[in-house]
Amino acid sequence: MKKIVLFSILLFAINANALSWSQLKSWMNKTIEPDVKYNIETEGYNVRVYEFTPLTDPGATCIMTFTNEKMGMYCFPKTDKAIVKTK
Repeated sequence: MKKIVLFSILLFAINANALSWSQLKSWMNKTIEPDVKYNIETEGYNVRVYEFTPLTDPGATCIMTFTNEKMGMYCFPKTDKAIVKTK
């Protein structure tokens, strides 16, 4: 019984440490809001889409999609009309 309790405490401590490290590493990161966010109606999946302009390349647009299982990202150059619209 003691081994199970000690193992549970050790497992909890490892997970808590990983969570703290993740929060510590991202504490000073800059947070940006997406240009557009929306859901796509599909059968069986909850697809969330985020469009944003990368800070390192204002002439590009990146689209990230998230489902319950997978994540995808695609970046491409903006058109001239889109660049004028964002200025």
